[in-house]
Amino acid sequence: MLRQLSSFLRRLMTLTASLYALGMAVYLALRLVFGDGFWWLSLLNTFAHLLFLPLLPLLALAAFARSRAGTLRLLPLAVVGGLWFAPYFVPRIPNAASGIRLNLLTFNVWGHNHDLSQVETWLRDTEADIVLLQEVSPAYARTDLPHLRDLYPYQSNQPDPTRWGGNITLSRYPIVTEEYIDLQTPETPAPLRLVLDVNGYPVAVYNVHLAWPARQRPRLSLPVSNFYLRVALGFDDRTRNQQITHLLEHLKTEPYPYLVAGDFNTSASSVTYQQLDAIMHDAFRQAGSGLGASWPVSSARGLPGFVPPLIRIDYIWHSDHFRTLDAQLGPHLGSDHLPVLATLELPPA
Repeated sequence: MLRQLSSFLRRLMTLTASLYALGMAVYLALRLVFGDGFWWLSLLNTFAHLLFLPLLPLLALAAFARSRAGTLRLLPLAVVGGLWFAPYFVPRIPNAASGIRLNLLTFNVWGHNHDLSQVETWLRDTEADIVLLQEVSPAYARTDLPHLRDLYPYQSNQPDPTRWGGNITLSRYPIVTEEYIDLQTPETPAPLRLVLDVNGYPVAVYNVHLAWPARQRPRLSLPVSNFYLRVALGFDDRTRNQQITHLLEHLKTEPYPYLVAGDFNTSASSVTYQQLDAIMHDAFRQAGSGLGASWPVSSARGLPGFVPPLIRIDYIWHSDHFRTLDAQLGPHLGSDHLPVLATLELPPA
């Protein structure tokens, strides 16, 4: 009886491992050939790291069931996953600064987050030199931001009537010029380019909030209203990708050292991310530890409290002129995003 049960478990485990390995092989092949070319494939790529989660329990179960065939079929995936994601968890030692040190912070405070007092208190403790906020309500921008002028005497407000709030940039350094950058998506506001005077050096700063990659109406009507199902069935990243294309074209002509930060609504595991990474440097990838997932915060988005943020969509990017000294995520402050902080160095000329 025990022998028959053991044989059954081994066959079941071999079948399960084989189906999972086949499914992942098909997915990886489609990703390699088509990238983010189809909406459903782009959606899978957005959560690519989560597709590897069953791998560890399946390997353990295959070993328990003594399924040699199942183990052998899972091992190539373990190698791929290890090469892809293990480097993210290698401990990084903060670099020492020898030039101009800049502390930069980006945070989508969320339009539904109506009490920003804890955000303001936290900002006062961060010692950030430049703060880029997204989805700041017009009322808060008008009545409360002046309270921060003792720390950030230079402020820029970019209203966004298409969302719950606009972008706010706070700076310890003087704002020399402001101009909007045309990303050729008239249905969404253009991002603002600021030039700051950082101890005599001009530095371009872009506060970015790219388009939400989903239609207003999902492709299928469902009897149940669920935020995540609506996003999955309505996933559409064409506008966002168009914005990225034109942003990168613009940055190729940027004459000054630049910083580009904000909510990109683009997963770090997507193929589209590689376009950004080919032009700029990802501060968290350079000096952070872990996947750096910043969205969604479970308590703000109706998920069980034990579920961590699933994907990274908030970034601090910089040009070749800068070097990242340190990068980390901030705490939960009532938003569905986590803040991202980075310490950068601008070497002296």
